[in-house]
Amino acid sequence: MAFNLQAFGAGFAKKLTENIDAETAQQATLDAQINLISEKHKLERESKRIDDQADADEIAESLSLYYKPDQVESIMQGGKRGIAHAVKRAEHYTEKGYDPSTMYTMPNNDIVNMDTASATSIGTVSKVSGSPEGMGGDTFVSRFKTIEPTKEFNTIASFQVALLQERIDAGTDAEKIAVVDKKEEQFFAQASKLENAKRKPEDANPVNFYTNTDRFKLINGMRELARNNRELTVGAGGILMGEYRGSNRLSLAELDASLNLFTQNNLVGQEEILYNEIKSITDNALNSLDSYAKANYKKIKADKVFENKDELKEQVELGNIGVGDTYIVKIPVKDGEMYATGTYVGENYKKIGIDSGYRIASWLPTYEPATTRP
Repeated sequence: MAFNLQAFGAGFAKKLTENIDAETAQQATLDAQINLISEKHKLERESKRIDDQADADEIAESLSLYYKPDQVESIMQGGKRGIAHAVKRAEHYTEKGYDPSTMYTMPNNDIVNMDTASATSIGTVSKVSGSPEGMGGDTFVSRFKTIEPTKEFNTIASFQVALLQERIDAGTDAEKIAVVDKKEEQFFAQASKLENAKRKPEDANPVNFYTNTDRFKLINGMRELARNNRELTVGAGGILMGEYRGSNRLSLAELDASLNLFTQNNLVGQEEILYNEIKSITDNALNSLDSYAKANYKKIKADKVFENKDELKEQVELGNIGVGDTYIVKIPVKDGEMYATGTYVGENYKKIGIDSGYRIASWLPTYEPATTRP
């Protein structure tokens, strides 16, 4: 049978064309499917973005119950895990009588000290097992200021007492003192606002800010701090160990304690009971100062005996008379002039009712300023 080359060529061309058309159609279908999938993913991402934004708005609203707007913004940088923990801790603070927003401002606190440089955004969590990004290997919980659920921290007042103890424990360590300074600055700024907001002008019988125990600890702690500052070392049981006998430094330390207690009570508690305690401490300290000046006037040297108050004031201005120094000065009286002994206490104690820095302890009707006197 003869081979028809022309017919074979036509058939081959037709088959090749059909194959090309089929492949083209298949590719078009595949491209369409790819476009469809891509569009679907795009819609899914947009939907997720909208859902995430809705979640973020809802979370921000929840956090705003406890934290200020700028604090909320910072907290949300910690990702889902950090946010959940921040809410949990806020509930804990509230239960223990703390303002979560106030606690947020404390050094070494719950949230503000976390490393947010690479922390995950809202809607995502770290891919690193057990440690959100940006935490440097530490758990998020470890960055929270631990507050044990004990009676020691049940109130803002007890936290104030604890801060005072931290200051006492810091001793003369400049770094530790700086940390306590920062804590106290932030504590009083926030706590005073909180307490002032609670007070009502019409309250005739305000609730005491301190418990009896906290008030006792605060007073004794402030006394211990003042004595340490006057180099009157306090030993076990509050026993004075410094060389305070034969001086009036203990009385001056009591005035220091009164002034510091008055300042702190003004800032936060404004408690009438504590004001009364401060007045009692102040009065006793002044009586002790006067008794010391009266008992020791014969030991006052000639350079601290003055013929009038102007001479005395001049020496104070020159720095030759300091706080706690005793002196003798001649003062006009009804029938002439008379010497009196006293103590210079300076101008720092006006807040606690000591208006004049020059105290007169006792009149000396028989005193004669002999040049041979020591």
